[in-house]
Amino acid sequence: MGEAWCLYAVGDLELAEGDPRAATKTFLDLSRRLGEWGIADPDLSPGAELVDALLRLGRPADAEAEARRYAAAARTKGRPWSVARAHRALGTVADHGSFDAHFEAAIERHADTRDLFEAARTHLAYGGRLRRAGRRVDARAHLRTALESFDDLGADPWARTTAAELEATGEKVARREASGAASLTPQELQVSLLLAEGRTTRETAASLFLSPKTVEYHLRKVYTKLDIHSRAELAEMLLGS
Repeated sequence: MGEAWCLYAVGDLELAEGDPRAATKTFLDLSRRLGEWGIADPDLSPGAELVDALLRLGRPADAEAEARRYAAAARTKGRPWSVARAHRALGTVADHGSFDAHFEAAIERHADTRDLFEAARTHLAYGGRLRRAGRRVDARAHLRTALESFDDLGADPWARTTAAELEATGEKVARREASGAASLTPQELQVSLLLAEGRTTRETAASLFLSPKTVEYHLRKVYTKLDIHSRAELAEMLLGS
């Protein structure tokens, strides 16, 4: 299961970063392995993500076949999480006259789950489909909902994709500024976590192959961004201690 979830995460990251070819390869590999392991649970299948990746590759026939296969498995199990994802997949491949019904059904089933990320993915997919159908006003409502959720979750790649979709409808997007630990650069966060754990400046510098002066430079910037003045406050903010 650890191997399966790691493949799932890699594929999702590749999709989020705009590399559907790599994502398709990863998801197909995952599907093959699940088959070899005798695992047919739709809650573990990357079917919905694979449909998205195939569509981005310009393979609508393959995407539709995968959507129908995944939907059949989800209906058999009948759990809201997989059924919602199945309706999203079907909505992305449906014709102009029937996609609304699938997306509305997906949103209704998402309400029975606690997965805000999946619900946001559905609102993004629905908004994108509405925009491409020329229904820009309708698209904006779903894209705004998706953007707010992705921002709240810190899902930056998905938030950027959603913002681009929203701007494509003609709406100017004012992105929320990051605050707290989310405002730190990767290196500032690395330095902060090591110092918050109680390491000295020299120990932190050695761990990150930096000079002590560079560590102190990053620490000053962190203090300014977080509006704090001591390492004790840093530990409280990052580690809750």
